[in-house]
Amino acid sequence: MFNDLREFIKGADELGECMVVEGADWDLEIGAIASLRGELPNCPLLLFDRIKGYDAGYRVASNLFSTNKRIALALDLPLEAVGVELVRAFRNKIGEGIKLLPPVEVETGPVKENILTGDDIDLFKFPAPKWHEGDGGRYIGTGSTVITRDPDEGWVDLGCRRVQIHDKSTATIWFVPSTNGHIIKKKYEDRGQTFPVAVSCGQEPALWIAAAWPIPWGVSEYDFAGGLKGEPIKVTKGVATDLPIPATAEIVLEGEMVPETRMEGPFGERAGYYASGARPEWSMKVKSILYRNDPIIQGAPPHWLPSVWTLTHIQRAADLWNELDRQVPGIEGVWMVEEAAIASMVVISLRQQYPGHAKQAALATCTCSTFRNLQYVITVDEDINPSNIAEVLWAIGTRTDPEVSIDIIRGTFNAPTSPMLSPEKIKQGDLTLSTAIINACKPYHWIKEFPPSIKTSPELAHKTKQKWSEVFRSL
Repeated sequence: MFNDLREFIKGADELGECMVVEGADWDLEIGAIASLRGELPNCPLLLFDRIKGYDAGYRVASNLFSTNKRIALALDLPLEAVGVELVRAFRNKIGEGIKLLPPVEVETGPVKENILTGDDIDLFKFPAPKWHEGDGGRYIGTGSTVITRDPDEGWVDLGCRRVQIHDKSTATIWFVPSTNGHIIKKKYEDRGQTFPVAVSCGQEPALWIAAAWPIPWGVSEYDFAGGLKGEPIKVTKGVATDLPIPATAEIVLEGEMVPETRMEGPFGERAGYYASGARPEWSMKVKSILYRNDPIIQGAPPHWLPSVWTLTHIQRAADLWNELDRQVPGIEGVWMVEEAAIASMVVISLRQQYPGHAKQAALATCTCSTFRNLQYVITVDEDINPSNIAEVLWAIGTRTDPEVSIDIIRGTFNAPTSPMLSPEKIKQGDLTLSTAIINACKPYHWIKEFPPSIKTSPELAHKTKQKWSEVFRSL
């Protein structure tokens, strides 16, 4: 795997999947290009340079993981793997779990090539974009990892959190409720204590992946990332806090969270809406900025089509697949439906072995800690590729009776970014909605009498594609 963001960008370029865009404006143009290009097939990694008002070398990278190849590249998987085979490969890689490897501390690293303190601090030195037209300001942190330490147990948490610039030395961070970082933040706030924080605004893929993973309480993402990578993450002590920071990060902001509030948001969120609005949040008073020569802001702004910015659907599907295998037999594949927004819809393919088998798999999915905003669980037979949405829709349209095939589970936890949470619920702190289970499997009690499909068999398909490879290569 890669030691920093630059190595990954170079790897994408060697695959022919990197595009340099020069001259774009940080004010909406970068965000619009990233969003509109992401709607087209095979979107390259976009590296913005010579940004309006900034010297060459102050760059922004976006759409990092928007193809199967770049997801495979980031996760160190076979580059030819696509769809559910990509999930299967990652599932095999993580096996029964990740062996934790604590980070190793080094005296210095590329992140300390430049250090700003005191009056030299200026967050506007970097081309932080205003990503969407309705955003409340410029966000330097979208593909960022925020670093905090639990005040009681001393372990270090990293999480993907958005970071908004307010002035030269002030930012806000939104800690999403229910996450480990939010629990840590609340501990300090409830005691009326300020607390140190660091923000990495561009880092090696293993750290970004770990920061997006729902890791159990008390386990540091540094340890998890080291296990995923197969070697310890290199960290170095900050200059304004005692927090360990990634030694190869592009930009790190160090500071203190204080009770002086600023309005955070609104921001175009991962479901494709401005759902959670704006709210007063504690301020981050920036005390130092560390950055590499020719720094790169890692952008991961949500767009209205979530698939253009995330690889978490692969890791969560693989994690769920492993969990289901421990509880339910016959699972053939798992897929997160990117088009429905992160983690809100999952498809489970299984080979039915007994009455109620499909519903058992669906209920096990609903109780998995991998998901916090699951709204649809769809089960399909083994002949359906769960990563092919056309096949899934065909199964729903031909193998369901709505009266008996759909179950509703009420009062399931969701996220404040859901546009379906009413203003009244949000005011009450009630983040519950419901989850639908759609059983799109053939009815088990007469499965042998179910009409056979006209779908070409896997054996004939393989033989035909081999014999007529030129025909299929031209498509």
